[in-house]
Amino acid sequence: MSLPSNNELHASPLSQSVPAADFMDTSLMQALLENQALKEQIAQQTQLMQLLTHQLATPLTALGGSVSLLADPGLEAEHQQEFLTVVQQQVYRLKHLLQDLMALRNLETGALATQLTGFDLPGLVAEVVTDLQITQVDYAFDPALPLAWGDRWQVSQVLVNLLSNAMKYSPNGSPIEVGAAIQQEDWINVWVRDRGLGIPAADQPHLFERFYRVQHHDRHDIKGTGLGLSLCKLLVENQGGQLHVESTHGEGSCFSFTLPIAPG
Repeated sequence: MSLPSNNELHASPLSQSVPAADFMDTSLMQALLENQALKEQIAQQTQLMQLLTHQLATPLTALGGSVSLLADPGLEAEHQQEFLTVVQQQVYRLKHLLQDLMALRNLETGALATQLTGFDLPGLVAEVVTDLQITQVDYAFDPALPLAWGDRWQVSQVLVNLLSNAMKYSPNGSPIEVGAAIQQEDWINVWVRDRGLGIPAADQPHLFERFYRVQHHDRHDIKGTGLGLSLCKLLVENQGGQLHVESTHGEGSCFSFTLPIAPG
């Protein structure tokens, strides 16, 4: 029997398969990419745990110190009330931290049920303003504003966070503006504007990161978890919209988000 010619060797199916070396290179590259992705995930989880530990450490330290002082039988009534106030504040802070963490987890895992419906946006804003007991609010709603489309409760949580921040960072008591108008044919733009502290330009790209808080001397005594805006971003995106911020340090901020218009 004669050996196959060179042409026959080149035409054989075996010669057209992926060489072993190339296959190994592809597998190695895939393994390296998966390893890198795993390292990044571990780094993110480590950072999250460090941030969470820091967020828990502050209120727990304050609680521990206050409770120890309250145990002193010789403590005067005036000082007892001071330390009880600290305890209440820190318990409130821990409660909201837990609520925000659970909401973030439920959003990311899909455990938070979304019930889409058409709803009256000015009516929802009025409810939130009443619940938060905000007294100075200017409304700027388009008279022809149609019904918004989304999960009414989730949108209310966005408004609660944005309006709470507007109050918190407006120490001069200036009025807050809430408004909405048709942005495009199928979208409504909603905004919350304050004339408070504003946000330094360097901090604005990081505002929606978890646990991120602006470190500036003009707000060192304002408390927060650093989770509210990241939660707002996820809730707005869950409605199909987007969340934006415009701010000038020392002059105020405007947070706006979009919602679909309810189908006719």
